Amino acid sequence: MDFYRIECFLTAAETGNMTKAAERMCMTQPAMSFQIRELEKELHVTLFERDRVGIRLTESGKIVHAGLSHIMDSYRRLLNKIPQNGYGKQHLTIGYHGFINWAGLHSFIAVFSKKHPEIEVSILEQQCKELADYLELGTLDVAILLTQEVKNRHGLSSVPLFNESTCFAVPETHPLADRKSVSAEDIKEEIILMNNHNSVCMKELVDNLIRSGIPSEHLRFEEQPGVCLAMAVAGQGLASLPKSFQQNNLPLRYVDYDSKVCHIYHSLAWNSDAHNPAVKLFCEEAGRVSWPYRLL
Repeated sequence: MDFYRIECFLTAAETGNMTKAAERMCMTQPAMSFQIRELEKELHVTLFERDRVGIRLTESGKIVHAGLSHIMDSYRRLLNKIPQNGYGKQHLTIGYHGFINWAGLHSFIAVFSKKHPEIEVSILEQQCKELADYLELGTLDVAILLTQEVKNRHGLSSVPLFNESTCFAVPETHPLADRKSVSAEDIKEEIILMNNHNSVCMKELVDNLIRSGIPSEHLRFEEQPGVCLAMAVAGQGLASLPKSFQQNNLPLRYVDYDSKVCHIYHSLAWNSDAHNPAVKLFCEEAGRVSWPYRLL
């Protein structure tokens, strides 16, 4: 049994959809199905059964999932406890939620890596709740995520990084496209597209939009922020997103939301028991620059 195959199985169980699991693992759907079949052959059990919306674990699959999740968590913690790899490098895994160019993070990591070639960096993009979970488990070293998600997580340390307002992605042909900002009154008849995720931070974002005056029945939820932007391009609504999520390669205009309650707060977080010296170094350097980060 190899760890890659275990990761495929755990991803399929998490997503409940073989195609989505394959996309997350950067592989084709047939290749993902092959990995699951091989694992089933190895364990002599059926792991999944299909339903109307995707796949779900069988009773045997639930038992296997619990055991393999524990094995993977132990394996990742072991890797993070090893101070150096065979090449004499420290390792640092950085998590974030957003698009690939979000907040200039990757530019900052490039500068950080050039300055510290002794540190080998890995990058993980996930929803904010998962990032906080992974930090608590010790499988992730440091993450930039929405501040709400680290509240009441006593095993985590964090510092505020930056805050920003909500904006709306508006099709270029929309009557509001030339506006610098809009109020709740301006968009009261619009469908508002949002990323769908069961987390503390997402609940607060939704609550704030409703408090600002947007009718709850006008909110429409999609699985990924990229899908929200695609729907906006197609004229299916306005996508609500942080200003730092703007994608300039799409036929969209980004209009600020004139609301005092719809601000978004980002923090830099890490496990309070972390012993990786690269974590302290990264946090110190991230605290010395302005965010969203821009190369001078």
